[in-house]
Amino acid sequence: MNQKELQEHYKRVFDNESGKQVLLDLERVTNTTRVTADSPNPYSAIFVVAQQQLLKRIRNMTQLRTAKIEKDNIK
Repeated sequence: MNQKELQEHYKRVFDNESGKQVLLDLERVTNTTRVTADSPNPYSAIFVVAQQQLLKRIRNMTQLRTAKIEKDNIK
């Protein structure tokens, strides 16, 4: 599967009203605006950052337009 096809799959899942609501809920439960350290567990901040990176990947895959994709759409 190439990058364009993968982006289209992400868009199909998340670029509709239901997908947008799911993404908003995931952002809400993962506290994407801050990172806090849990004293007994030093790895908790790493876990939160990983969650944030996953959500960032989803956002990027539904919004980014690569030069190759733009070129394909011009044809």
